[in-house]
Amino acid sequence: MLDINENVDEIKPYIPGKPIEEVQRELGLDRIVKLASNENNRGVPKNVIRKLQDKIQDLFLYPDGALFRLRNKLAEKYEIETNQLIFGNGSDELLQIIAFTYLNKNKEVIISEGTFSEYTFSAKLVNAPIKYIPLKDMTYDLETMAMAITPKTRMIFLCNPNNPTGTYYNKSTFESFMKKVPSNVLVVIDEAYYEYASGDDYPESIDYLSKYNNIIILRTFSKVWAIAGCRIGYGIASEEVITSINKARQPFNVNRFAEEAALAMLEEVHWVNTIKLENKKGMEYVYAELDKLKIKYLKSKSNFVFMTLAVEAKKVFERMLSRGVIIRPMTGFGYVNSIRMTIGLPEENEIFIKTLKEVLREINAK
Repeated sequence: MLDINENVDEIKPYIPGKPIEEVQRELGLDRIVKLASNENNRGVPKNVIRKLQDKIQDLFLYPDGALFRLRNKLAEKYEIETNQLIFGNGSDELLQIIAFTYLNKNKEVIISEGTFSEYTFSAKLVNAPIKYIPLKDMTYDLETMAMAITPKTRMIFLCNPNNPTGTYYNKSTFESFMKKVPSNVLVVIDEAYYEYASGDDYPESIDYLSKYNNIIILRTFSKVWAIAGCRIGYGIASEEVITSINKARQPFNVNRFAEEAALAMLEEVHWVNTIKLENKKGMEYVYAELDKLKIKYLKSKSNFVFMTLAVEAKKVFERMLSRGVIIRPMTGFGYVNSIRMTIGLPEENEIFIKTLKEVLREINAK
């Protein structure tokens, strides 16, 4: 048997939400409602589909490794320089590239408990020591994270809003935190759900780039922008940080079709704003129904709801799956009685509530 690196051997593979096709194969169901992966179930606008159809003929060509057009489009959108951007095969790949660039067995990383598992995955790939800090009131405890910094610390992962809880840290908390972070510690801010969260007292992280050179912001086209299947995300940072991590990037890591899809989606600002309003209405409906059922949940700044039941999440997941409703049990995050559901189309949200009621009655009857 071949020996593998012990740090790789310790990694627990990421388990995504079950794909619709897999459930159909396993259970032979025609109707599947997937509310497990925080996708935008409204699908891709017809305008974008038409634009992409015209680009299929160019797939024999290698992509533009610099993503010149998309780079310029986003630089204009955020009023930043083009050399402040880097692109990845989803923001997941960027997490790995950042870890390869800045971490090793002698450089420590701080990660919150109860957050996105890819931070741990990326750190373990390079055998970096990890210091875990518990959530406080189900959100990031930035004060304790700052206190945990040592001379060995080189990176801190933040997720705002946090996946899977949907909670967020506010502007004043973040500003207080950054004042305590040494300039040689890179703060990685994962903002996959930024478009749902912006406003109120949510910190506009781009505004802090002029003050702090040790920040990188990660965003994605997989959530509100609805092209998760294309796998494209991006990072925003100082020119110094981007230049460094670019050295660890594969030359053609983002495919040509993904760039075209992202460019087309950026023209659909009105559509995205409509999605945000629909998400808010869907969230309010789910909250109201959970209140009737006396089910505890966290107020979310994203497109999903984290809820805690009086029964095991695994049992609820399995029974809902058998009825064609895919949700996400939070067992892997350490919450044995909690589930997470994505806000879907109005009819999907209604099916979720109806099915949840049936499953809970069934479990409680035994």
